[in-house]
Amino acid sequence: MRKANAVITALIMLLFVIHGVLGAFQMLGAAGTWHKTIARAAFTLAAVHGVIGVKLTIDTLKAQKKAGVSYPAANRLFWARRISGFALMILLALHMSAFTGKVDGVVRLKAFGGFQLLLQLLLVVTLALHILMNVKPVLISFGIRSLKERAFDILFVLSVLLLFMAAGFVIYYLIWNVW
Repeated sequence: MRKANAVITALIMLLFVIHGVLGAFQMLGAAGTWHKTIARAAFTLAAVHGVIGVKLTIDTLKAQKKAGVSYPAANRLFWARRISGFALMILLALHMSAFTGKVDGVVRLKAFGGFQLLLQLLLVVTLALHILMNVKPVLISFGIRSLKERAFDILFVLSVLLLFMAAGFVIYYLIWNVW
């Protein structure tokens, strides 16, 4: 199950990057809407990833109960991963609701105010934290022991992509509320 979850995680990352970049371009007025299919696929895989995460967490809690010890200090990273994943589930639902709505039975964008901007930026930050905390176990599950020589490059590219997505949200907010 862990290997399947690692493959699903890699697919989610690929679809997330495509969706995020195309979404940022769309918010800037430079892309079409076909990336919604990618978003739906990413959401479906994220839901499966979440279910697997919940199952693995329950298994861990059962094992801790059976052993009679839980070592909370040693398991801080474990719980940080689970809490950030749960926060992402909530923020993902709020992200979807921020960009979908119906007015008189027709799908229309909702007004994008300061609260929506705050939620979207929180989504980007939470996603960055979740990725950073989970990259090592995903790489290990694929048999990659060390990426020291490429770690900076990967973090740099990820940071640039996340900043571009965050900038897309900010500019989209400015278009709705200032310009």
